[in-house]
Amino acid sequence: MASDAVRPGPKDSTSIDHENTASISSTLKTGRSLVLLQLLTRVLTFVLNQSLVRLASPEVFGTAAIQFDLIYTTILFLSREGIRNALLRSTKNIALARLPLKLGFAVATTAVGVYLYSSNRVTTSQEGFYSALGLYVGAALVELWVEPMYIQTIRSGRMGVRVQAEGGMAIVKAVVTFLSLVLAPKKALLGFALGQFSGAVWLAGRYIWGFGLSLDR
Repeated sequence: MASDAVRPGPKDSTSIDHENTASISSTLKTGRSLVLLQLLTRVLTFVLNQSLVRLASPEVFGTAAIQFDLIYTTILFLSREGIRNALLRSTKNIALARLPLKLGFAVATTAVGVYLYSSNRVTTSQEGFYSALGLYVGAALVELWVEPMYIQTIRSGRMGVRVQAEGGMAIVKAVVTFLSLVLAPKKALLGFALGQFSGAVWLAGRYIWGFGLSLDR
C-alpha cells in the first residue's frame, strides 16, 4: 500500500511529459534566436562594410574598422571575459559583474595611451580623430556598465531580451553609421564612432528596460 501511494499515477506522468516538452521547446526556441542573432549580425556587418567602403576613404575606413575596433574589442575582452565566464559557470555573487567597468577604465587608459603613442601623425590628424576615439571608448564603457544585466539575462533564461538588445544594437549601429556618412561625408570617422556609440546606448537601454538598474531583480 505504501509503495502504491508514492508511485506516480497517470496524471503525474502526463505533467512530467508536459514539463519536458516545454523545456525542450524553450531550448530549441533559444537556440533558434541565438542563431538568428548571429546571422543578423553577420549579414548587417557584411552589408555595412560593403556600403561604407564606397562612402569612406581607405584611410578613414582602416582607422575605424581596424584600429578603433581593435581598441574597442581589447577593452571589452580584457575587462570582462574572465569575470563573465566565472559568473556564468558558478553561483557567485552577481555584484562581481560591476568589476568589469572599473577594470575598463584602467584598460582603456592603457590601451588608448599605447595606441596614441604608436600612431603616426597622418592618422591622428584626420578630421574628428580624437572625438571619434573618445566615442569608441565611451561605447565600450557603456557595454561594461550593463554587464550585470547581461549576466542576469543569461542566468534567468530571458534570451529574448538578449536577442533584442544585441540584434537592435547591430541594426542601430548600421543605420546610424550609414546615415552619418551620407549626411556628413567630410566627418566620416566621426560617423563610424556615432554608429558604435548609438549601438551601445541601444544595448544599455534595452537591458535597463528589461531589468531596471537593480542587481536584485
